[in-house]
Amino acid sequence: MVLKQKFKLYYGFDIKELKKFKDGYLLKTGKEEYLLKKTKMSPAEIVFIFHCHQHLKDNKFVNFEKIIPTKDGCPYLRIDKMTYVLIEHFKKEPVELSEKQVISCIEFINSFHAASTNLKSAVGARYNVQYGKDRITARNMYSMFVKLKEKPQLIKNEKLRNIILRTIDSNIEYVKKALEILEDDRYLEVISRSMQENRFIHGKLTIYNIYKCYSKLRLANMFDLELNVREKDIATFVKSLIKIDKNFDFEECINKFYVTSYDNYKKCLVLAMILLPYEYFSLLKKIIRFRDLDWASEEFEEKFTSLCEKEQYKDKILASLH
Repeated sequence: MVLKQKFKLYYGFDIKELKKFKDGYLLKTGKEEYLLKKTKMSPAEIVFIFHCHQHLKDNKFVNFEKIIPTKDGCPYLRIDKMTYVLIEHFKKEPVELSEKQVISCIEFINSFHAASTNLKSAVGARYNVQYGKDRITARNMYSMFVKLKEKPQLIKNEKLRNIILRTIDSNIEYVKKALEILEDDRYLEVISRSMQENRFIHGKLTIYNIYKCYSKLRLANMFDLELNVREKDIATFVKSLIKIDKNFDFEECINKFYVTSYDNYKKCLVLAMILLPYEYFSLLKKIIRFRDLDWASEEFEEKFTSLCEKEQYKDKILASLH
């Protein structure tokens, strides 16, 4: 009852139905549904996300999961020392992975990227700036992988040490090739152009964050927006398709993003970002951090084995770059 009263006070409409839903509450107000979602984001981070949402709407891109502001225009709500955001909640139908539907998704993503340029500054916003982070991460990956290969004794658990030694060479090759592309001066040109355009991207643009809603495509999970190059979004999208279908024609798919401005380096940049073994890197960091992992060695063995099997598609990408 208290929540319903606060909702009426801050948002101005009555709740017909209220129930717990994941990390928040599902609200129904007549025909509309909303999700009051608990978040660990700071108010300044939420202001940035909301500012990007407003920018998209101003540029006629409206098919996405939007934050609903309070009557006073605030994009978040504080309840019992917790921060919540109110977002639209709609019936989500997964996208069929037919050639026609993939092309529709590419056109949809291009429309999103066209609307996400020329972002103006916003007072009180904390901007999520990620330009050049892939190059920095790739350098860190290469340094760690080479060090572990030279000093495998850093991994205390013998079983884990053996499985890492069996898999690390291929991952060194992935990072080495990706670094060749990321260290190219043209990467800085791509970043510079994106910065001049004041561009933001989705940040987690997998096929699973594109849905059908009333026969139209719609973007979900709009809370990881960042200032970065669009190639990062393209790489995330293409990678999600390859994981579903290992025989997916990734080069043809990437080419469709650049119908009017084809640039072979940009295609290589997308492939480099797909090559970077972020999940493998993350597992290694955990193992090094905990050092003695006898208590969890079997679990990590399974994770490494499963991950390396799933990422065999990277050999095909590596071959296409040689």
